[in-house]
Amino acid sequence: MAGRILFELFFFSIPFVVFGLYLLATTTAEHEGRRKWPINMLFLIGLGLAVAGFFAMTFLEKREPEMCQKPTRYVDGKLVPGEFYPCAHDLKDAGRAGSADPGGSIELPTDGTDVTEDGTD
Repeated sequence: MAGRILFELFFFSIPFVVFGLYLLATTTAEHEGRRKWPINMLFLIGLGLAVAGFFAMTFLEKREPEMCQKPTRYVDGKLVPGEFYPCAHDLKDAGRAGSADPGGSIELPTDGTDVTEDGTD
């Protein structure tokens, strides 16, 4: 989640960085008395495009609250495409550790049952 937020903030900040570089490049033109570009309009257009792109990426993303996605993976040397499956929405233990061990390790069953339920080890 943090990576996604940083990704969005990076692309949101690009117009502002470009605008700052533009201001640095045009300060000499102002001191020489040449006509200044329409900075206010360029800034508002850039800001509007950045905000519109941010919301467009948010609303166009495929999301269904009842469905989770299993990523594409290799199984026995073959590429198995990702798939959507119904999620179990039991949130009473959300955010709790799987064990009392501060190292975060869990005990796996030794009777050969499949813990991941997807056929992988």
